[in-house]
Amino acid sequence: MKNIKIKLQYIFLPFLLVSIGTIVSYTAFRWFFDIKLGILPLKENLLNLWIPITVAGILVYVFLRRKVKILNLRGKRDDGHFVYVFVMAFATGIPLMMSQQYLVKSAYKLQEVSSIAEIQNLQNEKYFTIPAFQVNKYASLSHVNSRVSGRNNENLNFHLYLSCPFKFVDNVWYGVEYSRSIKNSGTEQKKNSAYRIFIRSSEEKFNKYNFQDVRYFEKLGYSDDKDGFLNAIKEQYPDKNLKEQIILIPKKEAFSERLGNTFPWIFGAYGIGVFVLLIMILIPKIDEEEWKRFQQKKPLRDDDVKDILKFLNPTGVYKASAILILLNIGVFLVMVLYGLNLMSPTPQELLEIGGNRRTEVLNGEYWRLFSATFIHGGLLHLGMNMVGLAFLGMLLEHFVGAVKLIVIYVTCGILASLASIYWYENTVGVGASGAIYGLNGLLLAFLVFKVYPKYERSAAWIVLGLFGGIGLLFGIFSGGIDNAAHFGGLFSGFVIGAILVLLYKKQFTKK
Repeated sequence: MKNIKIKLQYIFLPFLLVSIGTIVSYTAFRWFFDIKLGILPLKENLLNLWIPITVAGILVYVFLRRKVKILNLRGKRDDGHFVYVFVMAFATGIPLMMSQQYLVKSAYKLQEVSSIAEIQNLQNEKYFTIPAFQVNKYASLSHVNSRVSGRNNENLNFHLYLSCPFKFVDNVWYGVEYSRSIKNSGTEQKKNSAYRIFIRSSEEKFNKYNFQDVRYFEKLGYSDDKDGFLNAIKEQYPDKNLKEQIILIPKKEAFSERLGNTFPWIFGAYGIGVFVLLIMILIPKIDEEEWKRFQQKKPLRDDDVKDILKFLNPTGVYKASAILILLNIGVFLVMVLYGLNLMSPTPQELLEIGGNRRTEVLNGEYWRLFSATFIHGGLLHLGMNMVGLAFLGMLLEHFVGAVKLIVIYVTCGILASLASIYWYENTVGVGASGAIYGLNGLLLAFLVFKVYPKYERSAAWIVLGLFGGIGLLFGIFSGGIDNAAHFGGLFSGFVIGAILVLLYKKQFTKK
């Protein structure tokens, strides 16, 4: 009975406080600053999905990870406590995300207007009914983009956006979208064929499109879809002020059906998560030793967060690795705040912010060879590269020093960018992988020339195989991978490593 009381008081009740507080606080923050004041310059998918997931995960981990450690999970996998924290974050994040969907849809009423022109004066409204309107179908503007998705970029998604102007009014557009998803592993010929089929079928559907089949309109907020429609306008009218353009999306269901069962499912999802967590908490016993440490307010003996923060300290042991990782993360955050898709920005978007392509470089934009090495095509792309950079940095920085490691990283990244534009004519290259493969090449040279002592070589070969060999094989047999940059970085890193061994082998072997 005592153990149950401890678990309820120190784990379950704090979870309820953290989870409910997170859901209520974020929803209130979102309502006030985004919906009421409209001053959050962030896309809807960030506010509805990614920020809730991040906020839930961080707050649960910060406030509850120490408490979960008092559970005795010995004999299970080492990540048993992490599973509990993950379930807590999941039980908080899912209803938080659902509440954001409900909030956005329920916060606005249906406005009846007599003409399209009136919508321009209702900036803070979202839903409209219009008794009569006309669309100039033959003046429609189109924009097509493609995004990859999936853990390994296995899907290629085509989107066609058609911005159709309403008659007798400027700056208000009727939006029609078509999309299709195909496998990204096929040849370029198959992808091009699928793209042509998609465009042709979309044109056939649009020719038969009934613009009057609509019950009400939804005004698009700041989102990837709105960017697609605005790009169609921008391509035809580059001087138009895009901030003044209004995109209306037709809705065919009744306005009362827009919420569906979202509201009860918020409580249902939270209740299911709470119940599952309660059962999980009640099953294990208390770790008496850890419970005493908790009562004495002693810190965790093995604290992954402190280890990570220590590694990322730019004045710590791994200065260069920390600086490079923080720079890459910082650039990515700026990209997201700038409006690029968190998971899969389009090649055109990446090109506009500094991606590498042959045409632009040969026209004098040589800075792209460098800038592209700090730009990433999505969160997964960034995450995998930073993990590889961390492991390689730990193995290499001790030998070459912080300054040399940064110089080698940048040099290999630029040479990898050159290899990319030499091999590919129209591919937009981004990412730190070319520079990271340069570090793989450097590590390979040190292993070949036996710079590492025997007891370290096995671990070094494993790291090289995981972050070099497997990545190269995957790139060869998969689509959408800049193999030229990978091989260019690997070769340049190996050459630099061989030169360093010739010059400094005696100093290296003493370390």
